[in-house]
Amino acid sequence: MRETKMDRNKILLNIQRSRIKPVNLPEPFCSAEKEGDKTILFKEMLMQTGGDCIEVNSTEELNSLLDNNFRGATDLRRNELFKNFLSYSNKDSLERLKTVILEGQFGVAENGSIWIDDSNFPNRLISFICEELVVCLDSKQIVSNMHEAYLRIDNAISGFGVFISGPSKTSDIEQHLVYGAHGAKKLVVIISHQSILE
Repeated sequence: MRETKMDRNKILLNIQRSRIKPVNLPEPFCSAEKEGDKTILFKEMLMQTGGDCIEVNSTEELNSLLDNNFRGATDLRRNELFKNFLSYSNKDSLERLKTVILEGQFGVAENGSIWIDDSNFPNRLISFICEELVVCLDSKQIVSNMHEAYLRIDNAISGFGVFISGPSKTSDIEQHLVYGAHGAKKLVVIISHQSILE
């Protein structure tokens, strides 16, 4: 049966007449607005994913904590170490990384994740191949939700970045949970209430 011009016009007219009523956007999942609230929610969500969280109040306290608990770690907040782990480094040199310390650009309260891009580590494999990942995060750099997070990333210039939330884990059909299947076995986030850049 051939469609007539009249049928076509009738269909188009019906489409034009039908008006979809506007619907309000849903409320954000994360209602934390204040810095303190965002930090509390971030910690809760991070611990739900299996990560550990420690809060410090000064740069001195942060340095003391790192010296006492993560002695011998590869601290990539020190840019002079970048030359040891460049993008073309072989896998054998990277496999020897046990504990790595990185600085996170910002955290996301609604899911306890941290955004880190390649301005903070020289090789994309580093955050996945180390045994233990320690991320230092400024409490003022925690956003409420992923909407805010993507707005921040949009302005960033980087070739590679990743959201990290909790240690790597997977579960097989027998429901046996395994940590470290495709990333670090342990994630520790140290939240500093004094800017770690000061």
